[in-house]
Amino acid sequence: MKEAAPLPGAASPLDPGADVERPAWESFRADVRRYFRYARAETFWERARIVTQTEGIWATAVYRAGRWLHREAPAPLRACLRVPLAAVREVTRLALGIHLDPACRIGPGLYIGHSGGVWVAPGAVIGRECNLSQGVTLGVGGTLRRGSPRLGDRVWVGPKATLSGPLVVGSGAVIGANSLVVSNVPERGVAVGVPARVVALSGSGALIG
Repeated sequence: MKEAAPLPGAASPLDPGADVERPAWESFRADVRRYFRYARAETFWERARIVTQTEGIWATAVYRAGRWLHREAPAPLRACLRVPLAAVREVTRLALGIHLDPACRIGPGLYIGHSGGVWVAPGAVIGRECNLSQGVTLGVGGTLRRGSPRLGDRVWVGPKATLSGPLVVGSGAVIGANSLVVSNVPERGVAVGVPARVVALSGSGALIG
């Protein structure tokens, strides 16, 4: 399946200092559209059910609200809502098992397949239309592996995969289930194992659609 072309004029999430984010509402609409597409939800009631019952949408909504408050909201409103939003974020983390740190940067179209054990560290960068499965960890730190990963566009990360340290995962790459990634993965690379190694360059098209 053909990989999606980059958005016109959009910076690559792999460029140092690149701003992968769009306005929060625009990004959230792109997030929700991906859930609708996967579920083939066409009617109002089907879409309403998905929005109200999907944990990934709720977690992403809280994250997008935090980024809106940080980047777009007027200063007085920012001051008033900072503490309540932090409380909502903590409740969301405990209830859903999904932690999207407010200091990470996520492009539009994020899809979280299942809740539980998803942890994205501060400083992590996730490009457009990426998929995170349950149990994914982005950015385990330590004295030797400090730093957070940068993911390109349309990266698929399998269940219980861990990406540790300031590594780069190229656009269209696939990280296999239960893999431990400690080094860079090229564009369209398929990385599996502990530690992960690249076994193919077939890309994520068949998985992301």
